[in-house]
Amino acid sequence: MHGSDETDYDVIVVGGGHNGLVSAAYLARSGLRTLLLEARDVLGGPCGTYEFMPGYKAAFTNSPGSFEKKFIEELDLPGFGLEFVQTDPTVLQAFPAGAFVGWRDRDRVAEQLEARVPGEADRYFGLMSDLETLASHLGVSVFEPSPPIAEIARRVPPGMEALFERVFFGSLRQLLDERLKSDEAKALLGMLAINAAANPPSAPGSAIGLMMRPISLASYASLAADDPRAAPLRGSTGLPVGGMGAIIDAMAASIRAAGGQIETGVPVRQILHRDAAASGVVTADGRTITARNIVSAINPKTTFADLLDDDAVGADLRSDISALPMRGSAFKLAIALDGLPDYKGLPPGLAPEEAAKVQFRIAPSLDYIERAISDGLAGRLAEAPILWGLIVSETSPELAPKGRHLLSVNAWHAPYSPKDGRWPDLGETFADRCIDTLAGFMPNLRDRIVDRSWLDPVQIEAELGLVQSNITHGDMLPGTLFGGRPHRDVHDYRTPLSGLYLSGGGTWPGGYVSGLPGYNAARAVIQDNNRT
Repeated sequence: MHGSDETDYDVIVVGGGHNGLVSAAYLARSGLRTLLLEARDVLGGPCGTYEFMPGYKAAFTNSPGSFEKKFIEELDLPGFGLEFVQTDPTVLQAFPAGAFVGWRDRDRVAEQLEARVPGEADRYFGLMSDLETLASHLGVSVFEPSPPIAEIARRVPPGMEALFERVFFGSLRQLLDERLKSDEAKALLGMLAINAAANPPSAPGSAIGLMMRPISLASYASLAADDPRAAPLRGSTGLPVGGMGAIIDAMAASIRAAGGQIETGVPVRQILHRDAAASGVVTADGRTITARNIVSAINPKTTFADLLDDDAVGADLRSDISALPMRGSAFKLAIALDGLPDYKGLPPGLAPEEAAKVQFRIAPSLDYIERAISDGLAGRLAEAPILWGLIVSETSPELAPKGRHLLSVNAWHAPYSPKDGRWPDLGETFADRCIDTLAGFMPNLRDRIVDRSWLDPVQIEAELGLVQSNITHGDMLPGTLFGGRPHRDVHDYRTPLSGLYLSGGGTWPGGYVSGLPGYNAARAVIQDNNRT
């Protein structure tokens, strides 16, 4: 390990989103003198607490759907105050014929699938099983840099070539049309696969989202009977008490307890280098802070375009990564309520009060998903947006004033650059469309609304640094995931500049709230420092 008298720190982590925090926590626990710098005044990025209206607080991200339990345990986050509520069911999806309920009990999910079309449960779980079997043969781990697709393809066993080709090169629509019969089952998996992506179900590679949980399961054995990766609808880690910001607060406490330092309100203007090695950073206020290692946990496009020069990493590589497309479409809507709304189509036995604790999704068919994404790609506001929502105050009352509730909604697809009109002028129009869509599931919603607030894609970029409002730091497609995220020459978290490492959603295994890019980057730093 490097001596402690030559630089201010052993490692500087740039960016205090959840991946930057995971990196800093593991680095500090390894004994490296660690400093985390966050440009905003608060930590967490999309996972940090944000006050949308006076007294109404939430994060842009509603839940830690795939946050690794390993990190919760190893960083002792419960010891720093983190608690989870394990709701059952874990999710609702709205359909014209009634809500589909994501119970933790597989048999209860199967019963609903069978009620749609006989035999659908076997087809649904058969597809899930086949994807998990395929993943077990690919030799891909979420804890190691991913090999390129050509290498992965050579590992596909006889009899699984067609499935591999469909998932990696075909479309989600074709895969689901071949394997399932009901519109509801297809929509359930469509929402899992597509999530926030700007790739419609008919696009090549759009099925790859269904492989990420199977790849995770193939990376290490299930930790517990309630492992969310194996849940019938790929369930959540749980809902943190206090909202997503509670995870951020616990990670910050873990870093400090291990001797790491954190500074907020400190944007980094430049990454310094000397003799082909990283040497520190310059902050926006002109401070120079030296370190032998830098972990950039922000978007790689921003890192290469704004913080580095050609001499650091080479003009061609810098140009390639600076040119990465960032097609985002995120719109955040926060709605203040004077009471819980009613829900349409709840099954017998599920009380409205219990439904209110659960995340919900609105996208009743693949055609609906296709239209919403196609609208966004064409620069139009989605006529019927895809919605993910949660009444965050039902499990964390402190997030809203007493007697009130906060409905937190992630809406897609609102184009960053609208074809007709501009932001913020279009904000009210899109917010109205979202509420119209919500009211189809919550009939008395409008009667409950006392206030509302939103951030459009341009505002989200300005507030969170998410380039073009892209929450995954780039497309989540086979060619941008396997062996090439963000680029084939820097796919293993290391860069041509010795001591400079990449993390965040722009690296393998991609975006969403897992913490894996942060962990993997930290491990690369620790391994390299132990060799010197």
